Amino acid sequence: MKLKNHLLYFLLLIGAVVHAQKSNPVADVTRLVTQPEVEAHLTFLASDEMRGRDTGSPEFEIAANYVAAQYKIFGLKPAPGQHTYFQSVPLQDSHPATGGEFSLGSDVFKFKDQFILFEGVNMSWKGEVVFAGYGSPEELEKANVKGKLVVALAGTKDAGGNAMAIFTAAGGKYNDAVKAGAAGLVEIFASPQIPWPALVNYFAGNVTTKVKTGGDNPAPHLWLKDGEFESLKKIKDGALNGALSVEGVKKIDVPSRNVIGMIEGTDPKLKGEYLVVSAHLDHVGVQKNAQPGKDSIFNGARDNAIGVVGLISTAKYLAQYPPKRSVLFIALTGEEKGLLGSKYYSENPVVPLNKTVFNFNCDGAGYNDVTMATIIGMERTTAEADLAKACQAFGLKAAVDPVPEQNLFERSDNYNFAVKGVPAITFAPGTKAFDAELMKYYHQPADEVGSLDFEYLIKYFRAYVYANVLLANNPAAPTWKAGDKFEAESKKLYGK
Repeated sequence: MKLKNHLLYFLLLIGAVVHAQKSNPVADVTRLVTQPEVEAHLTFLASDEMRGRDTGSPEFEIAANYVAAQYKIFGLKPAPGQHTYFQSVPLQDSHPATGGEFSLGSDVFKFKDQFILFEGVNMSWKGEVVFAGYGSPEELEKANVKGKLVVALAGTKDAGGNAMAIFTAAGGKYNDAVKAGAAGLVEIFASPQIPWPALVNYFAGNVTTKVKTGGDNPAPHLWLKDGEFESLKKIKDGALNGALSVEGVKKIDVPSRNVIGMIEGTDPKLKGEYLVVSAHLDHVGVQKNAQPGKDSIFNGARDNAIGVVGLISTAKYLAQYPPKRSVLFIALTGEEKGLLGSKYYSENPVVPLNKTVFNFNCDGAGYNDVTMATIIGMERTTAEADLAKACQAFGLKAAVDPVPEQNLFERSDNYNFAVKGVPAITFAPGTKAFDAELMKYYHQPADEVGSLDFEYLIKYFRAYVYANVLLANNPAAPTWKAGDKFEAESKKLYGK
C-alpha cells in the first residue's frame, strides 16, 4: 500500500513538472484570446442597442451586468468584503443655474455674460472678498481667507493661460480654499485657447455629474471672465465688499456602479499584493436634438469598449492561469463625466491602497498607428521592461505618449490612483498624433465596431493580457522612478 502511494505521488510530481515545462504564456495567450471572441464582446458593448452606455442610463446597467456575467463565467470572486461584483457609486447630476449676479466693489457681473457657476447651490451671500494670487495653500494662508470669498487667477503660476492647466488645477484649488475656511472661490478665467461663449455653452448649458458628498457644500466656485474691470484691479491691493446670488440650480441623484472581481494570487507572500486592472465602461450616450436621419448614437467602440474587452480578456486568461500576485478587475463608471468611478474607488477602496502595488488601466481615444501600443506614463515606472517585452512578443512596439501637451496621463482613470501614490499608467492603442484620422472617431457616432482593424486589435489585446501576466508574476512590484511627481506620495503610502 505504501509503495502504491509513493508511485502515485511520483506520477503526480512528474505530471506537474511536464505541465510546467510545457507552459508557455505567449502561446497560451494566443490560444485563449481569439478574434471571434473579442469581436463578439465589442459588438455587444458598442452596439446601437447600448445607446452609448451613458453613465446612469439603463444601457450602462446592462453593460455592467454583462461584465459581471463574464466574471461569473470565469470564476472570479467578489472583492474582499463584497458580496457581489458591484460597488455602488453615488453620483449626482447638477442642473445649471438659470440666473445670478456677482457684485464686487462698484462692478456688477451677470451670470453667463461675465461669470459661470462651476460648483455651488442656490444662494444669497454678502461679505468680504480677498485676492489670493493663484490660490495656492500658501497664498490662501497669507490672505487670511476664512469666511471670505476668494478671488484668484485661474491655472497655475507657471502654466499661464494653458487651458488644460486651468481645468486640472481647478478642483484642487477649490478644495484648498474650502479647507482654509473660505466662503467660496472666484477664478479669473483667461485663456485664448477657449472662447468665453464656448465655456458658457458647456458649463452653463449642460448638466454636470459629480460624486455625491454627505451634503451640499454651500461654498460656490465661479469662473469670472477676465477684462478691464476696475474692481479686478483694486482687489489685488486690498479687500473689497461683494455679494453673490445664484438661482435655478437643481440636484438629482444618479446611482451607478463599478464592477469589481478578484483572482487570488498563488504565492504565499505576493498574494497579499494587488494588481488593479481597470477600464472605464461608460461612454457619452446619444446626441440630443440630432438632425432627422443622422446617426446620433456615440457607440464608443474605441473609447472604451476596447479597454473593457482588454480587461475581460485578461480576466479570462488569469482565471485559468492564476498568477503569484492577487488581481482586482474594475470596470469603472463615470470616466467621461470626470473620472468619477475611479475617484470614488480611490477614496473607498475595497482593498487598502497600500496593498495595491500597480494600476494598469486600459483606455484610449483610438489609433492611427497599428505598429505599436501607446503606453501613457510607461517611462515613469519600473514596469517599462515588462511592458516592452509584452508588446514585442506580439509584434508591437511599446511607445510613450507622443502628445504630452494633451495631458493624457491626467485624463484617464489611472490618475486617481496616481495621486494617491499608486504607480498607475494607461495602455492605449497606437497613437502618433491627435490628427484627423484619430478625431474622425473620437467621441463621434462613427466610432463603431465595423470601423475597427481586428488584425491590429488582436495583437493589441494579447499584448495587454501578457503584460498583466508579467506584472502579476514579477517578484518585484513596480515603482515610480526616482524624481517622479508622485514619488513622495508613494513613499508615504507604502511607508518607504
